Amino acid sequence: MKKNIFAILMLVSSLSHAESLQVGAMYAENIDGIGLYLGLEGENFLYHASGYIDATLLVSNAYDAEQPFFGGASVGLRTAFDTPLSPYLGIGVYLGQNEKEVPASHDNIDNDGDGFKDEAGEMRADNTLMSAVYPELGWRIALGDSVTVRLMGRYMVSSFGRQHDDWFYGLSLAFNQ
Repeated sequence: MKKNIFAILMLVSSLSHAESLQVGAMYAENIDGIGLYLGLEGENFLYHASGYIDATLLVSNAYDAEQPFFGGASVGLRTAFDTPLSPYLGIGVYLGQNEKEVPASHDNIDNDGDGFKDEAGEMRADNTLMSAVYPELGWRIALGDSVTVRLMGRYMVSSFGRQHDDWFYGLSLAFNQ
């Protein structure tokens, strides 16, 4: 546990001097999801590896048709080669949440604070947490010294079960400092 905390602290410290800001979009085929992400990447976190952290907003009715928005964060490592066109491999973890209103007329709790339990039409907020681990593979294309394009694929292995495992395909732009 201490090693994991130390590694996360090292990554966050490395990203405080991030060398690029990433903006990207992704698509997940099986869960019919689209998403946007924004993150920071620090090169040479480890020998020939960069570390990254990003925030993601995903829209997919596979999780909840009425509240299809799902947000979270990813953290991971990618191989890093200093060439204009470079394939890469990576690994990461994702933690996300979907909050929705659900009926609460039979939970024996006063959810709306009016002194009455289990009223008709009473609702409560239900937070659904999801985690995933993923391998990542792709191509990094440097366009000069200040812009990088990344084409990637992540195979998300979801805590929601195998029916939610999926390939996420993405395209991002990184603006280097």
